[in-house]
Amino acid sequence: MRDQDLIPHPEGGRYREIYRSTTRITSEHQGTRAALTHIYFSLCPPEVSRFHKVASDEVWNLYQGQGLWLYQWDGSSDHVSVIELSGRSSQFCHVVPAGYWQAARPMTERVLVGCTVAPGFEFADFELIDLQSETAARLIALHPDLQFLVE
Repeated sequence: MRDQDLIPHPEGGRYREIYRSTTRITSEHQGTRAALTHIYFSLCPPEVSRFHKVASDEVWNLYQGQGLWLYQWDGSSDHVSVIELSGRSSQFCHVVPAGYWQAARPMTERVLVGCTVAPGFEFADFELIDLQSETAARLIALHPDLQFLVE
């Protein structure tokens, strides 16, 4: 997948939706959604995927590049998990639970990942962290080194 085939994403990087299930499901909290969606998502240093959350579980899969660091935070604890998706770590996928804050940055070079969301992704279910919010202030107070993933 070439970057010119992708479009800018609000969290940073570029993406292209490649699959949206025609099967519809009804979620108690989200209403009717596609059962599953899948995108290609690319980051080129110094790009990052800024902290955001979605209302569904999201599976990240590494396809190309040395790897990336995926950050996840439940929004209430003091701990932010850092997951390395790479050949070096022998971890090529990770599930971010619904409602968790997540961010990512490539290790050294362009990465191409796949992101699968179930129930399917809708921008109505997407929240980008607001730099002026109490949530952002708390995250930065806990981990000042992660401010670059908020701005």
